[in-house]
Amino acid sequence: MGLADADRKELDSLIKAAARDPKVPIELARKMIPHQGSIEDFAYGLVSGMVIGNFMSLFESRNGRQPDRDETADILSIVMVKMPLLRRAIMKELDLR
Repeated sequence: MGLADADRKELDSLIKAAARDPKVPIELARKMIPHQGSIEDFAYGLVSGMVIGNFMSLFESRNGRQPDRDETADILSIVMVKMPLLRRAIMKELDLR
Protein backbone atom coordinates (compact mmCIF):
# COMPACT_ATOMS: atom_id res chain seq x y z
CA MET A 1 0.00 0.00 0.00
CA GLY A 2 2.83 2.43 0.70
CA LEU A 3 3.08 5.58 2.74
CA ALA A 4 0.08 7.72 3.53
CA ASP A 5 0.08 11.18 1.98
CA ALA A 6 0.68 12.76 5.40
CA ASP A 7 3.78 10.60 5.91
CA ARG A 8 5.09 11.43 2.42
CA LYS A 9 4.66 15.14 3.11
CA GLU A 10 6.38 14.79 6.49
CA LEU A 11 9.44 13.10 4.97
CA ASP A 12 9.59 15.66 2.16
CA SER A 13 9.31 18.46 4.70
CA LEU A 14 12.16 17.04 6.81
CA ILE A 15 14.43 16.77 3.77
CA LYS A 16 13.64 20.32 2.65
CA ALA A 17 14.18 21.71 6.16
CA ALA A 18 17.57 19.98 6.41
CA ALA A 19 18.56 21.35 3.00
CA ARG A 20 17.53 24.91 3.91
CA ASP A 21 19.93 25.10 6.84
CA PRO A 22 22.69 22.50 6.90
CA LYS A 23 25.02 24.63 9.06
CA VAL A 24 24.46 22.84 12.38
CA PRO A 25 24.99 19.31 11.03
CA ILE A 26 28.04 20.49 9.08
CA GLU A 27 29.55 21.95 12.25
CA LEU A 28 28.81 18.68 14.05
CA ALA A 29 30.47 16.80 11.20
CA ARG A 30 33.55 19.01 11.43
CA LYS A 31 33.86 18.19 15.12
CA MET A 32 33.26 14.48 14.60
CA ILE A 33 35.00 13.74 11.29
CA PRO A 34 37.54 10.96 11.41
CA HIS A 35 41.00 11.56 10.04
CA GLN A 36 40.15 9.85 6.77
CA GLY A 37 37.41 10.74 4.32
CA SER A 38 35.91 14.04 3.29
CA ILE A 39 33.83 16.49 5.29
CA GLU A 40 31.29 16.58 2.45
CA ASP A 41 30.66 12.83 2.57
CA PHE A 42 30.65 12.71 6.36
CA ALA A 43 28.22 15.65 6.61
CA TYR A 44 25.97 14.09 3.96
CA GLY A 45 25.86 10.81 5.87
CA LEU A 46 25.21 12.62 9.13
CA VAL A 47 22.38 14.76 7.73
CA SER A 48 20.86 11.80 5.87
CA GLY A 49 20.88 9.72 9.04
CA MET A 50 19.34 12.55 11.04
CA VAL A 51 16.52 13.03 8.50
CA ILE A 52 15.73 9.33 8.18
CA GLY A 53 16.01 8.72 11.93
CA ASN A 54 13.76 11.67 12.69
CA PHE A 55 11.19 10.50 10.15
CA MET A 56 11.23 6.92 11.46
CA SER A 57 10.71 8.19 15.00
CA LEU A 58 7.79 10.40 13.92
CA PHE A 59 6.28 7.55 11.89
CA GLU A 60 6.48 5.11 14.77
CA SER A 61 5.08 7.67 17.21
CA ARG A 62 2.18 8.49 14.89
CA ASN A 63 1.37 4.94 13.79
CA GLY A 64 2.43 2.88 16.80
CA ARG A 65 4.54 0.59 14.62
CA GLN A 66 7.49 0.53 12.27
CA PRO A 67 6.92 0.91 8.52
CA ASP A 68 5.94 -2.23 6.66
CA ARG A 69 7.70 -3.46 3.52
CA ASP A 70 5.75 -1.26 1.08
CA GLU A 71 6.13 1.81 3.28
CA THR A 72 9.86 1.17 3.60
CA ALA A 73 10.11 0.92 -0.19
CA ASP A 74 8.34 4.29 -0.46
CA ILE A 75 10.67 5.84 2.11
CA LEU A 76 13.73 4.64 0.21
CA SER A 77 12.27 5.82 -3.10
CA ILE A 78 11.59 9.31 -1.74
CA VAL A 79 15.02 9.48 -0.15
CA MET A 80 16.70 8.39 -3.38
CA VAL A 81 14.94 11.14 -5.35
CA LYS A 82 15.17 13.96 -2.80
CA MET A 83 18.56 13.49 -1.15
CA PRO A 84 20.58 15.16 -3.93
CA LEU A 85 18.96 18.36 -2.64
CA LEU A 86 20.78 17.78 0.66
CA ARG A 87 24.09 17.11 -1.04
CA ARG A 88 23.82 20.33 -3.05
CA ALA A 89 22.98 22.30 0.10
CA ILE A 90 25.99 20.82 1.90
CA MET A 91 28.29 21.55 -1.03
CA LYS A 92 26.98 25.10 -1.23
CA GLU A 93 27.55 25.62 2.49
CA LEU A 94 31.09 24.25 2.16
CA ASP A 95 31.67 26.28 -1.04
CA LEU A 96 32.30 23.10 -3.06
CA ARG A 97 29.79 23.78 -5.83
